[in-house]
Amino acid sequence: MPGYVLIADVFAAILAFAGFTMAFRQSTVRRLIGRSPPVSSIAPADGEVDPITYILRIAGVMLMVFGIAIGGMFTLFHAA
Repeated sequence: MPGYVLIADVFAAILAFAGFTMAFRQSTVRRLIGRSPPVSSIAPADGEVDPITYILRIAGVMLMVFGIAIGGMFTLFHAA
């Protein structure tokens, strides 16, 4: 496999890892961006939710899927 395919695959793996971290390891990402973690994982009774939780979930899943799709398509198109 040529070097540029491996570089694209490494980049795709980095994107997938970053997206997974944003979506499912939010406490780590919150510390990196300087935000405090939510007080509780259970939604408060008054209905007030932290919007950063949903932003991280949506953006993280989008980034993860983009990395997987780019890496997979680039590798499969090269192999064809």
